[in-house]
Amino acid sequence: MTILGIVTEPAILIITVFFLFFIMTVLRNYAKVEKNLKSVYEFLKSLNKKEISYRFQQLDEFMSTNSYTTTSWEDFKKALVFPEKLFVAQKTNTSGSYAPEIYLTIDSSYFFNEDTLINSNINHKFIQVMPTLLTGLGPFFTFLKMAIAFTGLDFTSSDVESALTNLMANIQLAALCSVFAVGYSLLFIFFEKILYNRKCKKYYLLIQKEFIRLFDVCTSEQFLLDLVKESKVQNVSNERILKSLPDDFAKAVSKSINEITTPYLENILYSLNKLNESMDKGHGGDVVDKLF
Repeated sequence: MTILGIVTEPAILIITVFFLFFIMTVLRNYAKVEKNLKSVYEFLKSLNKKEISYRFQQLDEFMSTNSYTTTSWEDFKKALVFPEKLFVAQKTNTSGSYAPEIYLTIDSSYFFNEDTLINSNINHKFIQVMPTLLTGLGPFFTFLKMAIAFTGLDFTSSDVESALTNLMANIQLAALCSVFAVGYSLLFIFFEKILYNRKCKKYYLLIQKEFIRLFDVCTSEQFLLDLVKESKVQNVSNERILKSLPDDFAKAVSKSINEITTPYLENILYSLNKLNESMDKGHGGDVVDKLF
């Protein structure tokens, strides 16, 4: 039994074709994942933490148009807060250090992880079952070959020794079917793990690190505490404004009367006096008296 004869055996040839098909499927899927995740990583890498509030719209458009991140990004945006100044302590900070304006309430790995970036964008379940399919082909063709071999065995013929020799050869080929199937399955698992780590896992971990770099995490408890502090500060400010409102209103009315109304009335009286004097000189006083 030569190597060429073993390789060209129909059962082993079918198992080999399945193995090559599975390898090509994995290569095609992982190459597509690598291309998309690499583009996301390179875009995030180009962003600066200090400019994230100004370029957020650009980031939003990019992540929303990428089919690998659009769903995760929509959920991610719901966990962001956009306060002008979230922390009260930062309002009195005069050191000039930069304080980011956009905060994340949940860790970015909750949205951008292995399941959302990779598994949901490829036929993950089918890839995971490929080694099992390869292993299952071994026993299938093994028992099929043995059944065919025993079916063709005829002890009534004169050449029993030749028939037994063919039976043993077929049993050997049947056993080799299982050997090839298990071997291909182990080789596929090894090859698939290497491809996954180099093309997929590498970039989704880098994307997580970029989100950690760009967004500071503010926990829900911390956010509520700061919100309470801010609310108290606003209440004190509003109370002061309401208390000073009557005095400010009275001052504004008094100022308006002194600066606008009084000079205006004085000008009217002055004009009337001048008009009356001119009419007296021109003997037009009786005409004015008749008008009134």
